[in-house]
Amino acid sequence: MLYKKGVYLTLIVLFISSASSVYARTFDRIVAYVNDDVVTKRELDVLVKQRAMELQQVYRFSEREALNEAERQRAELLDRLIRQMLLLEAALTLRITVSDTEVEQYIEDFKDKYQIETDEEFKRQLNREGMTLVAFREQSERNLKTEKLVMGRIVPRLQIRESEIQKFFEENRDQLSTKADKVHLRHIFLAFKPNQADRDAANESVKKAINEIETGKATFQDVAQRYDTSQQAGTLIEVSTEELSKFPKVFQDSLTNLAVGALSEPIEGDKGLYVFTVEKKTDEVIEFRYFIVPLLPSPAAMEETRKHADEVYAKLEAGEDFSKLALAHSDDDETRENGGDLGVRSLSELNPKTREVVEPLASGAYSQPYETELGFHIFRADERDSPDLTEAEKAQITVILRQQRFQEEWDAYTNKLLENAYVKIKLKE
Repeated sequence: MLYKKGVYLTLIVLFISSASSVYARTFDRIVAYVNDDVVTKRELDVLVKQRAMELQQVYRFSEREALNEAERQRAELLDRLIRQMLLLEAALTLRITVSDTEVEQYIEDFKDKYQIETDEEFKRQLNREGMTLVAFREQSERNLKTEKLVMGRIVPRLQIRESEIQKFFEENRDQLSTKADKVHLRHIFLAFKPNQADRDAANESVKKAINEIETGKATFQDVAQRYDTSQQAGTLIEVSTEELSKFPKVFQDSLTNLAVGALSEPIEGDKGLYVFTVEKKTDEVIEFRYFIVPLLPSPAAMEETRKHADEVYAKLEAGEDFSKLALAHSDDDETRENGGDLGVRSLSELNPKTREVVEPLASGAYSQPYETELGFHIFRADERDSPDLTEAEKAQITVILRQQRFQEEWDAYTNKLLENAYVKIKLKE
């Protein structure tokens, strides 16, 4: 829902007493007793309809959504209506007055809010709600008196201190992406890599696969799909010589030199050990198939990486230079030569897990080894930049805090009125 719950609560137009004749109210079902007055079902229905209209016109709800949401708020609307009645009673007791000019302005503001352009349209709307213009003016005057009471008793308590603005900002920093801290990051990346035992096992699998193909026990496609279930596994691929030039050089050399019908030696690539076979070769195109035997680090190999990460971290703890350790140990080819420099990053652009590690780091501090699917990272925050709030942003936060404070003070003041009032609610039959 896009509306701000609570904002409308002190602005309810109270269609009470004046909404219908005393005679009509006598025969309407009473839903609440408030001191010497009552609230009828019809009066509450009017408020529910008015809330639905507000949700449609101000907050862009569909008609069905507005009606359902307003009906869900029926008990809340009744509670606020009772509080507003008690405020009116207090205002009358204190003999608070309003001028005719204030009433006229109130009515014009109401028409503007609900996009009512002409007086005739306004009268028709009031008639549909069973109200006359005279009755609406009288009720507007009552509403203004309650507003004056609230302004006098509550508004003086709405001063917001600079410390409160800063606290709100710190607690809601995640929602202000432009205000997220920026960190100049370095890292040492220690990748999970297959050890010699893993390589030996993968090479043994390749040898068996090649033997099956060469002895006719399995087709190239069968072997390919055994190790890779993707649609491209073992399928015939046609590329031009220009496209081939974009392949890794080790793949280019293998396919260029491989005779038609022959099987290549296993070639290590990013996904494992590749084996190629060429079925057609011309000066313009080459048609080939391939399969991959995965070359993955075993639990033992991953444990070796974990120990390596702990050793590097121990060297940092002993005072060794981060950049030199990155140059000596990091597996990140792009950053290793410049000491693991990742540049300046906003915390908001980091993935949540990485941010959780980086965010607590002060300038010059480094993290403990942080495990990912690919290996271990050790991060260092060279510098941190915390953007200050602009005056406009402070003003926006002040408005939000004043709204929150107003609602709290309004509730507290009306709670006191409720404590000293006779209220009995009979929403159900």
